[in-house]
Amino acid sequence: MQYSSEGKRLTLFFAANPKKPATFAARSRLMDAAAAHGFLCVELENQAPIQGEDGAIIVIGGDGSIIRQVPLALSAGVPILGVHFGRVGFLTELTEEGFLQNLPRLKSGDFSLEQRAMLDCRVSEDRVYHCLNDAVLYKLSFSGVTEIDVRIDGKSAWTVSADGVVVSTPTGSTAYSLSAGGPIVPEGLDAMLITPICPHKLHVRPIVVRSDSQVELVEHDEGMAAMDGQRVCRISTGESLRITGSRERVSFIRFEQLDLYSRIRDRLT
Repeated sequence: MQYSSEGKRLTLFFAANPKKPATFAARSRLMDAAAAHGFLCVELENQAPIQGEDGAIIVIGGDGSIIRQVPLALSAGVPILGVHFGRVGFLTELTEEGFLQNLPRLKSGDFSLEQRAMLDCRVSEDRVYHCLNDAVLYKLSFSGVTEIDVRIDGKSAWTVSADGVVVSTPTGSTAYSLSAGGPIVPEGLDAMLITPICPHKLHVRPIVVRSDSQVELVEHDEGMAAMDGQRVCRISTGESLRITGSRERVSFIRFEQLDLYSRIRDRLT
């Protein structure tokens, strides 16, 4: 998806990672440089974008920092640009130096918008969440395992005794799902991944399904559900977490086409 900034003056909303003081100093440097190029620059905690505003959220941190800003980006309808200041940074686009070099391109609109698929997660009729990476149903206690029924489009796939189950987007395939033994799925594939976490039986393996499939995880015991690791709620015995692909999309500013495989080599090895 291409972007045109003709006749527009973008407001850049800068978010730093509150757990990393160094990102605040980096934010000040980037804001000063962007202001010198004619952008309106504000600190995100002092002013947030509103729906219809011509702006972008600049996140200085890693993937976790970016995921924390996804709900705001969705509600305001603005894209995210990640400046790498973390450990892995699959979603980040630029280093600090790269951000400074690409300010003229950002100002002229010489970039594209990459739209990432999301999940709709429903615990009950009044508890609906959107997530970019994954939804996880996991056991409540540290010891032992939990039993979870996994149903796909109303049909039973398996009942798993495990620490939990991860359902992820292709974006989330390089996160928790990968650590649990799931495959890496390139962004753009019409898919969701269902990955058991430390299953008690070896025959229970990850499953890849269409993104419009209806996945239901039914908890036999007390459990917890986490959406993108940010929104957590308790799941009672017999209650289910229902997941399907979302119509919502979050946009990321890209100056170059993302090379997933080189990023895997550089950041996961």
